[in-house]
Amino acid sequence: MEVSNRYIAIKTHVDGEPKESHFELKAAALLLSVEPGCSDVIVKNLYVSIDPYQLNRMKSHSSSQKAISFSLGITPGEVIDAYGVAKVVASGDPRFEKDDLVVGIITWETIV
Repeated sequence: MEVSNRYIAIKTHVDGEPKESHFELKAAALLLSVEPGCSDVIVKNLYVSIDPYQLNRMKSHSSSQKAISFSLGITPGEVIDAYGVAKVVASGDPRFEKDDLVVGIITWETIV
């Protein structure tokens, strides 16, 4: 089944206080199926953490982008990643079943 997956990307680097105009809502078609036996997992985001360190990642230049590997800058147009909680929608990986809850690095989008 194909669905429209919505996601948030930054339009421009954020220098100063973030404003709604720095972000844009985009959509792309996504197939909600995985090949049996593959290790792919598709999840639906339930909660996304929005942490202060992410503001530094959205800036054009920040000292933390060079000092910490998980704090790399986010390029305008890219979907934003963050820590979050999601529910498995489809899985080819035997370690994950439909409706399992998972935590980890996800992106600011409906389905990953």
